[in-house]
Amino acid sequence: MNLGLAESSAAQDQHILDTLAEGVYGLDARYCITFVNRAVQNLLGWSAAEMIGKDALALLHRVKPKGSPFPPGEYPLSWVEQGGSIFNLEDQLSCKDGTILPVEFSMNPLPDSQSGTAMVVVFRDISERKENHRSLAQAFHDMAEINNSLDKARNQLQQSEKMVAIGQLAAGMAHEINNPIGFIQSNLGTLEKYIHALLSLIEQYDEIEANGSVTADCLAKINGLKKVIDFDFMHEDLTDLLDESRKGIERVRKIVQGLREFSQEGAADEWTWLDIPQSLENVLSVIHNEMAGKCSLQRDYGKTPEVYCLPSQINYVFMSILANAAQAIETHGEITIRTGQADDMVWVEIADTGSGIAPEVLPRIFEPFFTTRPVGKGSGMGLATAYGIIKAHGGRIDVSSTLGKGSSVVVRLPVKTANAA
Repeated sequence: MNLGLAESSAAQDQHILDTLAEGVYGLDARYCITFVNRAVQNLLGWSAAEMIGKDALALLHRVKPKGSPFPPGEYPLSWVEQGGSIFNLEDQLSCKDGTILPVEFSMNPLPDSQSGTAMVVVFRDISERKENHRSLAQAFHDMAEINNSLDKARNQLQQSEKMVAIGQLAAGMAHEINNPIGFIQSNLGTLEKYIHALLSLIEQYDEIEANGSVTADCLAKINGLKKVIDFDFMHEDLTDLLDESRKGIERVRKIVQGLREFSQEGAADEWTWLDIPQSLENVLSVIHNEMAGKCSLQRDYGKTPEVYCLPSQINYVFMSILANAAQAIETHGEITIRTGQADDMVWVEIADTGSGIAPEVLPRIFEPFFTTRPVGKGSGMGLATAYGIIKAHGGRIDVSSTLGKGSSVVVRLPVKTANAA
């Protein structure tokens, strides 16, 4: 071979290697470095003279990815001898300044090489990719934290919406309760049976208060009831009651009982079987004041099995829908409630003859914070919360409406969910 030509070819090969962005170096059979290109020197900090002839395992591959030393024979370079080439394997190389460079490398054997090079290693710097992965992982972590915070905020808003709704209903119920109390006060001489029932009711709530089984709101309402009916005075002075007052006190009992069942905190976490028509009746007793004077009510309860659910949440759904139906009726109209079963689903339809919903608004009624009511009159979370509750129960809500004629809301719930024992 012409020595000059060989040297010229070697110089040309080195020039070609130096143009590559990837690091390229050769190893002999003892894993000593035979050549390096410029990228190796730039990336690792050593000059060619400092690297050529040195043991690559000792110089570049001193530690595993987690920092512990490589035992003899375990480093991937030895795999070439056992099974041929290696492609796109992640590793890290030791730099001259002691830092670690994350790389992705490939190795190929040169069994017939006359240059003394037994294998060629090609690697690329993946520091930026690693940093991007780390940043992406951190972004996912931050997103998860944000989602958790949003979930907490949503739950707080939903609870706040529920308490606001109860407060609004309580104001109406105060008027409802005052009516029979006024009747009692004007007929003290003829209300013997009524007053016994009222005293029994109040004593029952005193016992509940002593056991601490209700919320502070319930206790406040019970104490408010005592003041409204002047309990101490009647307890001392009234002993005679008449049968015609029974309907009045029964109305009071149904209102308060309905509110207690609707708002009781403990029930929110307990899955149990619920009779849907009875649930609707409980809700109707709570929101009676919303419909009184302007809504005639039609019931068509078909035969339905009990549904396994969270009763307080389902009560809230029915309350939100019925309250919206009542609010849609400005002067006088009709609300119709129907129930039935289709396959393994129980359905409840609540239809009204109110103002209806505009077509462009209808797709948005379940969006959080969306409301068509004036500022300060609605948070926009009522129907959004109801939608979430039904979806979590494995059901769905369908709404149809004609502007100026009314709306129909159909709630479908599975009879038995995955939570059922």
